[in-house]
Amino acid sequence: MKRLHTRSGLPLGIQKISDIDLADEAGENTAIAKILQTREIRQTLGSVLPDVLNVFARDSRVGKFIMKLVGKYLNKLLTRPHDIFEENELSLLFKDEAFLKNLGAPMPDIINGLFDVILSMMKTIEERPTDTKALSEMISKISTGQTGELITRLCRIVNDIHKEDPEFFAKAMEPGFKKWVESVDFGEIREMFDNSAEDGRALVQMANDVLWQYPAKMVMLLSLLPSLVNLLTDTLDISVGKLNELPPDMLTDVVLSFAKEINSSSVAGVLNQLTEIVRKIHTGSALLGEPGAPQLPKVLSKMIEEIINQTDPITLWKAKIALAETGATIGQAVAASVNNKPSFKHLSMIMGPELTNIRLRSLNQRLTAWDAEGDEEMAKSFAQHLAAYDVQEIAEVLNNTFRLINRLGDERPAVFTEFAGEMVNAIDAYELAETAKRFFNGVSKEFKPVARAVVPGLVTWICDVIKATDDEYEEDAAKAREAIASLFATEEV
Repeated sequence: MKRLHTRSGLPLGIQKISDIDLADEAGENTAIAKILQTREIRQTLGSVLPDVLNVFARDSRVGKFIMKLVGKYLNKLLTRPHDIFEENELSLLFKDEAFLKNLGAPMPDIINGLFDVILSMMKTIEERPTDTKALSEMISKISTGQTGELITRLCRIVNDIHKEDPEFFAKAMEPGFKKWVESVDFGEIREMFDNSAEDGRALVQMANDVLWQYPAKMVMLLSLLPSLVNLLTDTLDISVGKLNELPPDMLTDVVLSFAKEINSSSVAGVLNQLTEIVRKIHTGSALLGEPGAPQLPKVLSKMIEEIINQTDPITLWKAKIALAETGATIGQAVAASVNNKPSFKHLSMIMGPELTNIRLRSLNQRLTAWDAEGDEEMAKSFAQHLAAYDVQEIAEVLNNTFRLINRLGDERPAVFTEFAGEMVNAIDAYELAETAKRFFNGVSKEFKPVARAVVPGLVTWICDVIKATDDEYEEDAAKAREAIASLFATEEV
């Protein structure tokens, strides 16, 4: 049988790369052929060639012999005398504008193929026994800084693009994104989510049922949470620690730079939009509801009522009490730890009032701003402020409070006396007396000017209150007058 040969003397279908007329090839073939000719790709192919040929040869002696010959021949094709100079042929190739234009078409296939290769490699590694040394050597050889250079060059490309056109990607992606939006039926998406709610709940139920059939595995899964928290705290500790290594002026300058970079107009815009949404919801609720009965409170009341009706009150209050006790326990633990460290306890006594001073300064600044207003403007603002309160509602709160106290007194007359008795018995009368003496004997002189400004008016008002008047409280007022008269009429012997 006569064998067919090409002009290069090779069997039909096999040609030297140099024999391929790249000028006759168009588009992706030209680009791929040029990539295959570069030293970097040829050497890469040469390094993986033995493994590829071994796969084809399998365990056959004839196959191995044939693949050995093929390997020698292909290795000869993939080598060039000038490879010893290790020129960056791939880098030079990517500077060719014609090549870059032709590369666009096959690039997705190349990238997808690369991912397929990586995925196959990971599957193979997964199936093989763990070899830490081999993996570490492979990772150390891969991590040569090329990824960093890749990111840097990518950033430079993006920066150059944005210098020419700050909205390049928005404009470039708009047609495709518009087609995507037009082609997607959002109604179907909504319907899918609505129809998937029951299935989603069933899926979660199924997953939990299956997982909890293996409690040990579920416990191991939950045990990851502390590890994740530890990783997060360690990360923050290291990162914040590095930040704290900066000098105070540099750290402050960095923070201030961040603050200056924040777009105040955008923040204000977001705030305005959110407040407008709240206003519209309030207005819409009034429009949707009956006159004087907005719709939103009715819907919320119904929803909350349904929630409350399905809530176990005993369990709820037990949980609230447990949370309160836990909070108290934490507070006690903090207090005990602070007390065990004198410096903390001492500073809490000294620096604690500073917090109050800050609040007082803030309050004083607001009051000073009001004091700086003119009398008319100040009086008008405060009058409007007081008028804005619902006096009737405040009065009803007081009336209900007094009514409850009186009903309690009628139903359980001894409850107040018992409470007062317990309180009096618990108070140390001697310490109370000593405190009163120190207060009135020690600071009474200092308060005397203030007392003289207040007490006369107070006494005059009291006398005016208890003077004889024909009303339902005259009997109590007469007893008060008699008590005062008896006090002044009493002479010491």
